[in-house]
Amino acid sequence: MIEDIRPVELPTGARPPRGASRLDLRQVLLSLLSLGFLGGVLWRGGPVPDPSLLEPIRTLRIQAPTVSRQAILAPGDTLAGVIQRLGVSAREATIWLGEAQRHLNLRALPVGLLAEGILDLEGNLLRLRLTPDWRSDVVLERQGEAVTGRREARPIERQLTVVRGTIRSSLFEAVDAAGETDDLALAVADIFGWDIDFHREVQPGDTFAVLCERVRADGRIVAYGPIVAATYVNQGRTYSACRFAAAGAPPGYYDAQGRALRKLFLRAPLKLTRVTSRFSASRKHPVLGKRLPHWGVDYGAPTGTPVSVTADGTVGFVGYSGGRGNTVEVRHAGGYTTAYLHLSRFAAGLRPGTRVEQGQVIGFVGSTGLSTGPHLDYRITRQGRPLNPLAMGRDPAPPLPKAELSHFSAWMEQVQPLLETPGPVTETGVAALRAAAPVSLGG
Repeated sequence: MIEDIRPVELPTGARPPRGASRLDLRQVLLSLLSLGFLGGVLWRGGPVPDPSLLEPIRTLRIQAPTVSRQAILAPGDTLAGVIQRLGVSAREATIWLGEAQRHLNLRALPVGLLAEGILDLEGNLLRLRLTPDWRSDVVLERQGEAVTGRREARPIERQLTVVRGTIRSSLFEAVDAAGETDDLALAVADIFGWDIDFHREVQPGDTFAVLCERVRADGRIVAYGPIVAATYVNQGRTYSACRFAAAGAPPGYYDAQGRALRKLFLRAPLKLTRVTSRFSASRKHPVLGKRLPHWGVDYGAPTGTPVSVTADGTVGFVGYSGGRGNTVEVRHAGGYTTAYLHLSRFAAGLRPGTRVEQGQVIGFVGSTGLSTGPHLDYRITRQGRPLNPLAMGRDPAPPLPKAELSHFSAWMEQVQPLLETPGPVTETGVAALRAAAPVSLGG
């Protein structure tokens, strides 16, 4: 907890908080100043001044010293606990929580939420600022016996920019070297993940270029808008992507010929992890110690890593399944079923019969069941017959309708040349893009 002492102006007309001293220090000081001024005039033998001349003194605002304290929401913590760590009693904290819940979902507060309290020297909380994310603050203030609150938007900077990079060891490293965050690397992997296996096929010398909106707050990158256009050169082969929305359809990514990059199955249910065991008819089981078929692919990843369903479908099973541990099974069109084994926990609200969309998080990596460490065992069957997951994901989604191709081609011809020059897009360029854009360029 961080603490400092500083003056703060009490709201005009506000009643003192409960427990405050009955002696109004401001009024005492103002009275002494007025008497001193009047006594000085009389001592010098001057005329008695007009009472209106004392008005500036009577309305003088005296700043009362206060204490500033900060606390951060930790894993498993509650906002009530955070407020009490500022030095507020449990009873008093309840009043502030009542107003806070009008502006925040207290059951879904992010870890790392910053709370800054302003207290008077008697320990009464006067103001509380909560910062749940980069978008806005929640400001609560005491007004007499009550507490009022409001949301305040935080100042942010949005900039349409082009990011280019060259792979030396990994996509993460290359994006970091370009001055960007992991979120951009994940977004690139999401777009090209159907054609490029970022677990196995990324090579030193690969290059990428991305056009997107970068969002900054407090001088740091906090988010990105949807990628507008991108290229990735993998082992000499160029892959292109452009975001476009056909009439009546949601936005998607298409190559230069208007073919959807999205496939029926994702190449993998995890982002940028490693394969630790492959599909095999005979593998030595790491726990049982004997050779058995391994009808899946193991991906090593830390406990808690999100697991995404690889195709649209309906949940068929959620629960514990013996040696498979916590398992989710999803049924898909065409007689396919995917299974996700050894999960630490399931996504909230997931149950048999739930409809899920490709890329939706359904659980989190764990080590339940017969397992020697955190990983995901991912399996695919068709009509009950095991399939190699590493061979899936080649069948494309439908292309753009022919009626949309001319519009799409014109849009792609406008954005693709911008990828050649890294850095912010000029104001003139941004205006031209916004005028022609078939999709949002960001916030």
